[in-house]
Parts: sequence; C-alpha cells; structure tokens
Amino acid sequence: MQDYRDEYPYEIDGMVIKVNRLDWQAMCGFTSHHPRWAMAFKFKARQATTRVRDVEFQVGKTGAVTPVAKLEPVPLAGVTVQNVSLHNEEFIRTKDIRIGDQVLVERAGDVIPYIVKSLTELRDGTEREVEYPKYCPVCHSKLVKPEDEAIWRCENAECEAQVVQRMIFHTSKHAMDIEGLGESTIVRFYKLGWLHSIADIYRLDYEKIAQLEGFGEKSAANMKAGIEKAMKNPIYRLLHSLSVHHLGQKASRLLAAEVSHVLDLKDWDLEKYQDIKDVGPVLARNVYNFFQNEHNIELLQTMESLGVNMRQTDADKKTDVNTDGPLYGKSILFTGTLSRMTREEAEKRAAAAGASVASGVSKHLGILVVGEKAGSKLKKAQALGTVEIWTEAEFLERTETA
Repeated sequence: MQDYRDEYPYEIDGMVIKVNRLDWQAMCGFTSHHPRWAMAFKFKARQATTRVRDVEFQVGKTGAVTPVAKLEPVPLAGVTVQNVSLHNEEFIRTKDIRIGDQVLVERAGDVIPYIVKSLTELRDGTEREVEYPKYCPVCHSKLVKPEDEAIWRCENAECEAQVVQRMIFHTSKHAMDIEGLGESTIVRFYKLGWLHSIADIYRLDYEKIAQLEGFGEKSAANMKAGIEKAMKNPIYRLLHSLSVHHLGQKASRLLAAEVSHVLDLKDWDLEKYQDIKDVGPVLARNVYNFFQNEHNIELLQTMESLGVNMRQTDADKKTDVNTDGPLYGKSILFTGTLSRMTREEAEKRAAAAGASVASGVSKHLGILVVGEKAGSKLKKAQALGTVEIWTEAEFLERTETA
C-alpha cells in the first residue's frame, strides 16, 4: 500500500491492520492502552529536493529569534513547501546549511516540513554561510543567549514583533480562543494604532471596525460576540494566554486550580510555585517574575476592569483521574489541530481514560497525539524515540470505552 499511496485520490500516512473476526478480537483483548487485535503501521515520510533561497529571522512572543529557510517552492505530500524552520544557530551549524544549498526536505509524520540534510556534493562555490544576527531584526536591541538555552532572544518586551505576537497568541484557539479576531486583523489594528497591548482587545470600538473596508456591521458584531465570550473564560486559559515563557496549558491548569483569583499569584513566593507537582524551577522562576512585575499586574487589573474574568471557575478546579481507564498511568500530550474535537474536549477524554495531560515533550511522556499542522513537539518526540505517536483517530479508538 505504501508503494501505491500516490495513486489514491486522497492523502494517507499509514494504515491500521486489524483482526476482523469479533470472536478473535475478544480472545486477543486489550493492553492498558490499545487493543491487541489492531496494529498501526506508519508509512515512511516523503522527501523532496529543493534550494535554500535565503534565511530570514523571525521574533516570537517571548523574544525568541528563529531562523526560517526560504525555499524554492516544492510539492511534497500534498502541499507546497517554501518555508522551513531552522530552529536555532546550533541546528544550522550542525547540519551545515548554507544559503544556495540544495537540501533534502521531508514532512515529519507527513505534517511538519523538515530539512534532513544539505546535499553538499552539489555545491558549486556560490553558497553562503548563514550569518546569525547580533541585534534584533525588528527593534535592533542587542540579542542575548541564556546559558541554559540554544536560542538567541530579544529582551526588549516592547519590541513590535513581540507585542504583536503576544496579541496573536492571546487570541489563538489554544489560549483565549477569540473567534473573529485572527492574525491579519490584529496586525491591521496594530498598524491603525488601535492595539498596543492585550488589554486593548477588550476595548475595541466596534462602530469604527464596522466602517473599515472588508468588515461591516455583521463582522464587527461577530467579533464583539467572540470577545465577550472569551471574557468569561476559565482562568487557566487566561494564564496560558499571557505568554509567560514555558507556561503551557498543563501548568496553567495546575496554577488555576490553586487560586481563587489570578492576582493571588502576586502574593506567592518562589517556593510556593516549586511546591506544585510538575512545576519545575525554571517555570517557577518565570511565573514568579511575571507576577512580581508591576506593569504586568497593572495590565491584569486593567483587563479585569474591562470585564475579563479573573476568578476561578468550575472548569479550573481539579479533576479526579480514572484509575480504571485504559490509559491509566500514561502521560499524554496533544499537538496540532484536532479535527473532531477541541483540545479541551480531548484533554477531558484523556483524563476520563485515566491519563494525565503533560505540559511538554520529555522522556517521561508516554503518548503524543498528533493533529494537523503539528509543531515542534512531534519532532522532539520522534527524536526521543520512546514516545508513542498516535493520530487523532487512534486516540478516539483507544479511549472509546472510557
């Protein structure tokens, strides 16, 4: 089937081989996390060759400066690939990737574009080494490289790129999940001077928005409804949306379960953060520093005055793990876009099946469920080699009795 996959009128990345007699299935039974009568078979990742035209540097919401290879467009596994993350300076040096190089590209898990290697034997002498910037490509502040990281960072919190990326992340599906306010709209509103911080999202003038080209009263009304809905979110979503370095969804839930009000965290000492299971010293320090910053406290107070919920909801409270579930004792993580359920629904289903939801990929992670457009978590899990990689369909099948 792998040899003939290109002949199908739809994309496939593997197959599940099953025993098709129900009585034999009953005889085979289940392990703690999958049926013994079914086995997933993943096809090899597809590959293609193209050329690196240039390397650009992008600044993220926490100041991380990431190199991105601009490729000559190449079709690969049903999509056209023209941009590939190069992760960090060490990745570039280790793989000896140069501008002008012919490179071998694949889509890891048929999802994430990834440069496997440079084809150095095809070099003709015109290739150029990638020069890593010493200053932020946006605000021109001097870049720094923390001792425990491989990434160079811009430490100017008011850097335009960081401000915009923080607002984009704040409204994203995994954070406050604000419908009707996408990336291009945020950039447009920022350039118009309507947005300077995440608090400004909650005081937009909808009459002005309705008069903008490409909008209208209906679009403005939909945006207003999306924002007002988000204002009632559980506080774990708010905490995750604040772009605190290393503060993911799981850790946000852990913190939200411990406080009645978000601003209670400003009264915590460092040790109290570290006392929470699964909150390590680096994350504890980052969250502590965030809530000791007067500007951040003023930002949250402003948001609360605009109607954003800061109080613990039922969704923030601790949930019991099902010790009889098929995934009991397993840690699970979701990455990419799920097509049949929201991330929140998936995590609840995992908990009902007995799993604990992890905050990131580590040697302790048991299962990574991969949706569309999966991020770096998939690559890290594959590099570890100890993590089970499941599709959304596999996850649903293995938790259907939970």
